[in-house]
Amino acid sequence: MTTTQRRFALFPVCLIWLGVIASALGAAWLKGLSLQTLFGPALIATTPALLGLILTPVIHKEWAQILVILGWLALAVVAVLGVSFVPMAILFMCAPAAAALFERDKVVEAMIMAAILAALLFYAGQQGVIPESLVSAESKEWGQQMGIFATLAFLIGSLMTIAQGRSASAEASVTAPVIEHHNNVDANFDMFPGDFFIIDDKNHIKSVNQSARQTFELRDDKGADFASMLGLDEATSKSVNDLIDRARKVNEERSGSFLIRSDEDNLNYQRVAARPLGKGDVALSMHNMNDNYHEIVRLQRERGKAQKEIDEKSLFFAGVSHELRTPLNAIIGFSDMMRSRLFGPLPSKYAEYADMIHDSGQHMLDLIGDVLDLSKVDAGKYELKYDTFQAEDIIRSSLKMVRPTADAAEVILQSDILAESDLIIEADRRAVRQILLNLLSNAIKFSPKGSTITTRADRMGRNLRLSVIDNGAGMSPEMVEKIGQPYLQDSSETTTDIRGTGLGLSLVKSLAELHGGVMGVESQLGEGTSIHIDLPFERDQ
Repeated sequence: MTTTQRRFALFPVCLIWLGVIASALGAAWLKGLSLQTLFGPALIATTPALLGLILTPVIHKEWAQILVILGWLALAVVAVLGVSFVPMAILFMCAPAAAALFERDKVVEAMIMAAILAALLFYAGQQGVIPESLVSAESKEWGQQMGIFATLAFLIGSLMTIAQGRSASAEASVTAPVIEHHNNVDANFDMFPGDFFIIDDKNHIKSVNQSARQTFELRDDKGADFASMLGLDEATSKSVNDLIDRARKVNEERSGSFLIRSDEDNLNYQRVAARPLGKGDVALSMHNMNDNYHEIVRLQRERGKAQKEIDEKSLFFAGVSHELRTPLNAIIGFSDMMRSRLFGPLPSKYAEYADMIHDSGQHMLDLIGDVLDLSKVDAGKYELKYDTFQAEDIIRSSLKMVRPTADAAEVILQSDILAESDLIIEADRRAVRQILLNLLSNAIKFSPKGSTITTRADRMGRNLRLSVIDNGAGMSPEMVEKIGQPYLQDSSETTTDIRGTGLGLSLVKSLAELHGGVMGVESQLGEGTSIHIDLPFERDQ
């Protein structure tokens, strides 16, 4: 990023952070929570974002950038100490995300500092040094939910800001003036600045303005071949003629840059724009770009460099996910050992804590997976690996994977597979399984005890229709219209103890569309929801 871009890169993501906190306070007020109780945690949470906004005029300076990074690290430490390690440790991701808006080297430094602090706090918690919580139960629950949503919004906002900044700095375009064809063009030709030609359908010169005659030292130019008259070499002549032919073919202006004339004493680098005038005639405008030649070369290099850095940002996000998943898997594994009483019984309270650590760690791991998958889809990095398989196999394996969750929720799972022998589909096996798992998990989450969830598969013309039907709370028509938008959650979800990112159905919709399919939703309040996915049986070639 340039200095100007870097100066304003942090501004929008800080506003996003503050907006999420304000929205969280509004939601708490609507739920009847005490805003007086939540005001203190909310004020602390706004500190690093406000610091970033205050330092915006000098954010290009080294000390200001370090201060912003330390501010986000401090917030993460306070959140872990004041609320809980899980899931508030996710706030440590904000420091490297903010550093990515400044310099690549600072990303590594911020990640190292975040990892060290997180490890120290985790160890302190294991040793019992950190108290369980310093805030009320009401503030704790609100802080955990707000922390997750605000962090995810901050990360995605940072990635989008980085991508937009790189693309904007890499692109430079030069537009040529446009002239309209008219009967008296010769009388008005010289009024235009720059070198202008009008050529016929055989690329012979019909008109030339005075500037072009002086630039190219033309005499008796009418009727002469354009390329020969300008003394173009064979390669340049072919490139310019191809440009003119493309303009005629699409009947739109086309432009390019060419080395029109080069000798020991003269370098003539020209920007050529060709605009069709009708009946095969084309107006050519040529502008000398010698003064900008080195700048153009530099911009071309910068564009390549920017693309490389965008790819590196994608690798950074993947690296962050790996660094988070590794300790999370360890937390989940050790807590699972504690839950299973592998080394003997535990006091009841500790057993309850082990269950909470395991569930929270697994939940956080799922959130990170959803965010990364959706980010890959949005960035066009999600590659489908096609395979031919029986749809029945995927349905049965998916039902088997979610059955323990359904049993714990006291929900009945059943399948209704029609014409089983004909349901052979060419698709990405992993993506189809993820579609089903997300739909089933969502249905289980909002289905009452004793209810039934039906998974159905049948043929709809050239498409395979996969349906997941529940008789849960259902959705209003307004919510049905918004289904598939990232971070959108139904109002019914706010009444449960289950937290999510609202990315599940958005990811389902994106994966279906990658296959050339569609997602449909039918729902009524109090009567349940039916979501169906139509996927082509055969891959589009």
